[in-house]
Amino acid sequence: MTRERIVAAALVIIDEEGVDGLSMRRIAARLGVQAMSLYNHVQSKADILDGVTEYITDRMRMPTRMTGGWEDGIRTLSYAFRQAALRHPRAGELVLMRQLSTPTALAPVDTMLAMMLDHGFDEATAVHVLRLFVSFQVGSLLREIHASSPSQDRDRAEVQKARTAYLSEAGFPAVAKVAPILAVNDHDAEFTFGVELLIEALRKLAPDRKADGDTGPLKP
Repeated sequence: MTRERIVAAALVIIDEEGVDGLSMRRIAARLGVQAMSLYNHVQSKADILDGVTEYITDRMRMPTRMTGGWEDGIRTLSYAFRQAALRHPRAGELVLMRQLSTPTALAPVDTMLAMMLDHGFDEATAVHVLRLFVSFQVGSLLREIHASSPSQDRDRAEVQKARTAYLSEAGFPAVAKVAPILAVNDHDAEFTFGVELLIEALRKLAPDRKADGDTGPLKP
C-alpha cells in the first residue's frame, strides 16, 4: 500500500462517479483493505484530493518560464490546462475549482504569473488575468463535461436536426434566427474563440501594444 496507489484508486472513483462519490471507505474497498489502514499513508480525504490535484497538474508538463510572446504563452497554457483536464474530466473540474495548496499544483499558476510579469504587466493585472483565465477554464470545462452525449440513441445529425426544429419553433425570434448555429455545439471551436477573445482584450492592457512575437492561434 502506498500513497500513489491510494490516489490512483481515488482518481478512478472520481472518474466514474465524481467527487461526491469519493470516501475513505470506497477507496479502501477498491483496494481490498480496511479504511483505517489508509491513514498510514495519507492524512485525510483532503490530502487525497491534493494528491489527485498533483497528479493532474504534474501531467501538464509546464516549463517554469515561458518563452516567446505572451499571446502564444496564453494559448499554450490554455490548451495544456484543457487537455490535462479532459483526460480526467471530473477530476479536472476538481483541480480547477479547488484551492491549490501544494507545490506541484501551484507550479502552473506560477508559470502563468511569471509570464505576465516578465512581459511587463503589473502585479495586480497579472493576478486579475490569472483569475479570469481560471474562470474561463472552469466554465468551459463544466459546459463540456456536462453536455449531453450527441449520439446516445440517435446519430449526431438527427440530434442537431431535432434541436434546430425545437429552437426554431420555441417562440423566441432571436433564438429562431440563429437556431441552426445554436443547435451545434463545437467545444473545440468555442474554446478557441474564447482564448482568442481573451488575448485580444489583454492586448489593450499590454505594456507594449505591439503583438510581441505573436504567431497566430495554435491548434488545440
